[in-house]
Amino acid sequence: MATGNRNVRIHLSQQCFDLLAEAMCAYSKRTGRFQTMRTTVQRACGRLKSHGISKEELDLFLSEFAVDGDIAVWLEVTPKWSSDYDALRDKVKKIGEKQGVDKILVPLAVYLAERHNLI
Repeated sequence: MATGNRNVRIHLSQQCFDLLAEAMCAYSKRTGRFQTMRTTVQRACGRLKSHGISKEELDLFLSEFAVDGDIAVWLEVTPKWSSDYDALRDKVKKIGEKQGVDKILVPLAVYLAERHNLI
């Protein structure tokens, strides 16, 4: 596990970018404060820690959302929440047989947290 900040760079589809932007907006409205993508993904990962991710949920997400795209997104993973991020990343890597775990995990975490009212 990394001891410092990590910058994760991924390329997403317009559909996944829209999902993240809408989630940031909804989270901002709920909290009454502007939220960044990092805080939105951090919250989703923290809340999914106890919920987990199933193979069925991953397959459903991948059937509904095109992940690959040309929109470059950077996510800073800090030590404060890297264990939550890494635990979910390992789970997705284990149950999914696809390359590019980070580009799947980032929108998937937000999608599942919103779907289960965890964010």
